[in-house]
Amino acid sequence: MPEPTTDAKHSPARDLGIVPEALPLLRRFHVRLTALYAIAVFGVLVPMGAIFYSLGVNQEIEALQQRLLTTASVLSTAIDPADVLALASRDDRGSPAYRRIERLLARVAAVDPEMHNIYVMRTTETPGRLVFAIDYDRDRPDDSATIGEPYDASAVPVMMRGLKAPSVEDEVTVDAWGPSLAGCVPLRDDNGKTIGLVGIDVLGRRVDAARARVLQVAVGVSLLALLLLSLAAMAVGRNVREPLERMIRATGRIAGGDLDARLGLERADEFGVVGRHFDTMASGLEEREYIRDTFGRYVSEEVARSLLADKKQTRLGGEVRDVTVLFSDLRGYSTISEQLAPAEVVDLLNRYLGAMNEVIDAHDGVVIEFLGDAILAVFGAPSDLPDHPERAVRCADAMARRLSELNHEWDAEGLSLRWQQVGLERLSQRIGIHSGEVVAGNLGSRKRAKYAIIGDTVNVAARLEQLNKELGDDPNGTSALLFSDATQQRLGAELAARARRRGEFVVKGRAAAVGAWTLAPAPAG
Repeated sequence: MPEPTTDAKHSPARDLGIVPEALPLLRRFHVRLTALYAIAVFGVLVPMGAIFYSLGVNQEIEALQQRLLTTASVLSTAIDPADVLALASRDDRGSPAYRRIERLLARVAAVDPEMHNIYVMRTTETPGRLVFAIDYDRDRPDDSATIGEPYDASAVPVMMRGLKAPSVEDEVTVDAWGPSLAGCVPLRDDNGKTIGLVGIDVLGRRVDAARARVLQVAVGVSLLALLLLSLAAMAVGRNVREPLERMIRATGRIAGGDLDARLGLERADEFGVVGRHFDTMASGLEEREYIRDTFGRYVSEEVARSLLADKKQTRLGGEVRDVTVLFSDLRGYSTISEQLAPAEVVDLLNRYLGAMNEVIDAHDGVVIEFLGDAILAVFGAPSDLPDHPERAVRCADAMARRLSELNHEWDAEGLSLRWQQVGLERLSQRIGIHSGEVVAGNLGSRKRAKYAIIGDTVNVAARLEQLNKELGDDPNGTSALLFSDATQQRLGAELAARARRRGEFVVKGRAAAVGAWTLAPAPAG
């Protein structure tokens, strides 16, 4: 049995190609988390930007509307109605009344340059029909309407409302003078009768400029918020990515059999908790693996795995199982042990038993125990093995070949000279095999127990091994093999063809004779 090891280079999982999985970029958690942050940021910023823009534009327009109404109201109280009624035709353009009103409008335009066009209209006998008293256009004086020029206000709601009360347009409108936002205030005489209105227009580009300014601010704020949130998302993603990558590497190493892997996450958050639990788990796995490997040196690895996998398996007791038992023993061991020093005997036994153990493991057998130089093995327990007779006989055949190789090694080392001097040409073994029912399970006490098999099947296998001494025939050169009728009857065609009957023998402890068979060497080629 090899020494317990947690070296990943010798791990079966690593041999199977179990390595940390390289995930595509879009499947990585921190990338998806950052993308989720980005989607959330855009999902919040876009509506917020739209709301901010809408509120900003509305506030700009409302402020402009209020200025229009305030300015128009101030003018309506400052203009003398008599001067307005005095302006009837274009010939009145140079009259004192015209000049007084013109100076008043010019002062207002000078104070507030955004007031592009200021005009005063008089009512007529026809509803909705107005005539200009004065039209002051600072930027385009030549395009100003003349005194008395008619204007159909019936299609202009702001003017119709403005004849009754101060009114301002909700949005930019387009007329013959282009896009504008207008506000109108009624002009009344001393008796409170409406004789006309005072109107002020602001060009549409003024409103567009307000929209552009608000949009610029909204975009700037949104970009700043996006930048800050993106930096936060990147920081969070990075804070998540690092422990995740360490977990992936560590779990990959664990999956590959390197149980020394630890996270070592010194954090106070959930990742730190997971990291500490992971390290505790990895330590437990490492200890469990060490226990299994160490336990497997004293019992079969198959037995150790079975006991550790199911706590119920550790209870005292057993079960009846149909198995094949193999019993082997070294010939002349007592003589050999007299010729070697104790340390040499131990080394010889360890090499022999280790080699035989490997052969038995390769055939899915389970070594129950080593009895000095003897080996007791079973096929079909603790795990089911339907073809256990076939496997046991093939295992015995392989054990003979492996012992032959060991003899060549000892010849090359000169160790075999020690027993050749006392008449033993080479080490050989006797093997007995029998199939039948046994009770397999845990025997002993609560403090000390072992996995064992008991029953007549074990006794018959041991007696067949001893029977080899009497027959003295060693057809394979290094192993004398006998197996029972119960085993021979369940062999496959190839082994059955090689089986040779040796006869029926009465063995100790049994009244009925036991049929014994051996195995002829395999055909060459």
